[in-house]
Amino acid sequence: WLKFYEFVVMATVSDAHRAKFVEAGQGHVLKFLDALEGDAAAQLAQQINEIDPQAVNESLAGAEAELQGAAKDAQVDPPTPESTATLGTMTPENTAAWERRGLEAIASGLVVACVLGGGQGSRLGYDGPKGMFQLGLPSNKTLFQLFAERVLKLQSLAAANADVKPMPFVVMTSPGNHSTTVDFFKSNGFFGLKEEQVDFFPQGTIPSLYSDGKIMMQSASCIATNPDGNGGFYPALHKSGVLDKLIARGAKYMHVFAVDNILARPADPRFVGFCLDRNADCGNKVCWKRSPDEAVGVVAMRNGKPSVVEYSELDEARKNLRDSNGQLVYGAGNICNHFYTLEFIRDVVIPNFTSMFHLARKKIQCINENGEQVTPTEPNGIKLESFIFDVFPLSARMSILECKREEEFSPVKNMTGSDSPETARTMLSAMHGSWVKAAGGTVEDGATIEVAPSTSYGGEGLEAVVGGKTFSAVAMI
Repeated sequence: WLKFYEFVVMATVSDAHRAKFVEAGQGHVLKFLDALEGDAAAQLAQQINEIDPQAVNESLAGAEAELQGAAKDAQVDPPTPESTATLGTMTPENTAAWERRGLEAIASGLVVACVLGGGQGSRLGYDGPKGMFQLGLPSNKTLFQLFAERVLKLQSLAAANADVKPMPFVVMTSPGNHSTTVDFFKSNGFFGLKEEQVDFFPQGTIPSLYSDGKIMMQSASCIATNPDGNGGFYPALHKSGVLDKLIARGAKYMHVFAVDNILARPADPRFVGFCLDRNADCGNKVCWKRSPDEAVGVVAMRNGKPSVVEYSELDEARKNLRDSNGQLVYGAGNICNHFYTLEFIRDVVIPNFTSMFHLARKKIQCINENGEQVTPTEPNGIKLESFIFDVFPLSARMSILECKREEEFSPVKNMTGSDSPETARTMLSAMHGSWVKAAGGTVEDGATIEVAPSTSYGGEGLEAVVGGKTFSAVAMI
């Protein structure tokens, strides 16, 4: 894959690197390079220098092996009871203990919050990173601002009983929106965070391939590439140097979440404390499916190992299977909300990552071996991608925490209808209204409530602010 974080342009390719391409059976790329001059030659040389052709071959081999039937013949079982817990059924003492432990780890500088912010807002009618999209909240805050301010508030909560170190906040961007995202944070003063505690790195891309596995040429001076999926988070974190930087700072744990979930709680101390209590190397926060037909992947055991089983992979019997309480047995819906030890990422995930790719045959604009443009009418190439949950089977001690959807999951994916800015605003207002009521305030029907992260991270500390007060219309607290 391409290392977009290395910006030194080299106009030539060394003999040693040329030999790697020839040995990997990818020497055809050099033929195009040798026919070029000037800027065109420099552009292609830069791409070639940033590609490990053997890693590309290994990624394809792993994807082909996965496609050949391992998943089709797999034994799928529900998660083991000892690996799961449900926030709604835990005693207040249990939850408080997890939260204390999580806050202690945060105060000690051991926890990193990371948002997967590479997605574009195209489906929302917005030409820019989704994290910069204004959702129509009373405060006009963006997703990036909400998350940064929640990190800031969490630091203050962690500092209540200890000297606190600034919590690292990491943003994964895409190659196309990296500079835009960095500039957005800089122009807004990092939303109160210190500049040195915020790191950015772009998600990677990987060469697209001809049907025979050869690296595809988009033009005579450009290799065709495609994003490597949100699973590219792991190699990008590593190759950017951010992983080593975090470990050198003394960080040990990372909470990773999707940018489009307005209710996401960065470095949720309850979740962190739960995972530490279980000695988990990997953790996953889930919401139980509303119905068998909800098209979402679920956490399950595949051949005895934790995995996310896609909706399309479950047969009708498993989709509809319920336990004695009427709950779906295969209902642990994946919401892209994960915990990892940095040691697990560094020592287990990174060395095994080339086996994590999936293969998709696509129609891809390219040139043929003679340099002639090809406009395909049927699939002519291969795109490789990986998913962030593909590493779950590598975990030796995975733990799963079920949370309440109304408190923790409201994605913003569509312009209108379900999973839209409107539904996200409604859910955020409902949750904040419940906080106000629990703290002794009154919320009139139809009121829109927005509690600033600086006021409360998760509903705490509101009694003195809202107790005995009535809120109507639009209220920003």
